[in-house]
Amino acid sequence: MNVLLHYFMKQLEQAEKNIFLDIDKDKWRAGYHLMPPTGWLNDPNGLCMYQGEYHVFFQYSPFDAEGGLKFWGHYKSKDMIHWEYMGVPLFSDQPFDIHGVYSGSALIENEKMYLYYTGNVKLEGDFDYTNTGREPYTILVESNNGIHFGTKKCILTPKDYPKGLTLHIRDPKVWKENDIYYMVLGARAKPDKGEVLLYCSYDKINWELKNILTTEQNFGYMWECPDLFELEGKKILSVSPQGLQQQQRNYQNIHQSGYFLLKGDMTNQYTLENFTEWDKGFDFYAPQTFLDNKGRRILIAWAGIPDEKGYDNPTVKNGWQHMLTMPRELKYKNGKIYQMPIKEIEQLRTQQIAIENNMKVVPSFELEYDNKSGQSFDIEIDNDVVIAFHKQQKYFEISFKGALGSGRKSRSVTLEQCQNIKIFADKSILEIYLNAGEEVFTTRFYPQNDKVMLYYHCDTKYCKMWQMNRYTIGRNVV
Repeated sequence: MNVLLHYFMKQLEQAEKNIFLDIDKDKWRAGYHLMPPTGWLNDPNGLCMYQGEYHVFFQYSPFDAEGGLKFWGHYKSKDMIHWEYMGVPLFSDQPFDIHGVYSGSALIENEKMYLYYTGNVKLEGDFDYTNTGREPYTILVESNNGIHFGTKKCILTPKDYPKGLTLHIRDPKVWKENDIYYMVLGARAKPDKGEVLLYCSYDKINWELKNILTTEQNFGYMWECPDLFELEGKKILSVSPQGLQQQQRNYQNIHQSGYFLLKGDMTNQYTLENFTEWDKGFDFYAPQTFLDNKGRRILIAWAGIPDEKGYDNPTVKNGWQHMLTMPRELKYKNGKIYQMPIKEIEQLRTQQIAIENNMKVVPSFELEYDNKSGQSFDIEIDNDVVIAFHKQQKYFEISFKGALGSGRKSRSVTLEQCQNIKIFADKSILEIYLNAGEEVFTTRFYPQNDKVMLYYHCDTKYCKMWQMNRYTIGRNVV
């Protein structure tokens, strides 16, 4: 064990000594969303199914709740309801990842797990860290059990990337298709154009640039966290573009996440069509998908966003920040991708709650409203959070009137009709699904009391509500 790794492990042991704070003592610790044991969490990484278990890695800064040196944390589960925290498998302990084990993905083959990630190096000096002073490396590390990982291998260096790019190149997603391995990397080209680099390989180690995927006109200055997959026979390119300007109800956050339909041959002539945002809420970024053994395409994202200055998260004062979204199953229909929580989430329902107006409930619930009339409605939480459909104006909106949004104000989407809404509340997060997942909003909120008041301005006989249990989370750090 090298000296740096030994130091990090000792520091981590100290940071996690009170691991998994009792959520009854912290009113904002979620029950059925994966969170950092302590400190900061951002992008989901290495999502996969391996040897019959689901693996979720994540960007983790255990020493600083406001972000800092990035490692990978690790959860695994047999059913996505009972989880084990497996500790930190990847530290920033090599010359090529000394300033961060950045985002990446998992490839499963021949009973092995292959993790690909970006190693970040920032040189000391007067640099802008966009065109000078940064070295992005693409790294491979292997495991025979999904827990312990071998020697890190640098497979792409800054000299191996194409010319005309800035030094922002990161987030490899790797998969196998027709006996060929493919990898996409997010990139920022000069001058300020988002791109995806498409590589191919026959041995998982030696890679050749095959194509550059982008739009004819600039669409943001950087495309992060690329993912390329097939859904119902459609090729989907998911990216997180930075630098888009708001257009009415589109692109309301500082950075966005969405997907293109990829038409044609990804390795030759192609077009990218119909960019659609994954989520219209305040807190959603860096989604990644994987295929499970039931044939489901499942998406998990960071319930947060980088660089936002207009709102914040008061959990920093409690020593932690951010969480992941619930796993969502993706289906393609009506010309777009619909998203709904995986079926397993229903196992967390503990009891159905009788609906009353002006009722107080613990903020850990699932609420469904079938809008049989198709009319306008709104549901309020603590006379602060307003969740509303406006039929005449044809839009849906979530807005905050007071302090529960911690600076968040309003997000909306144009919507012809709203026939169904599901609201999942989990202590300090809301996930809202409209029309069986046609539109989704993910938003943090911060109730001040143990219970919240619900006000219904709708036909409550079509409402159903369940109290929700917690994930079972254990610790198995080896």
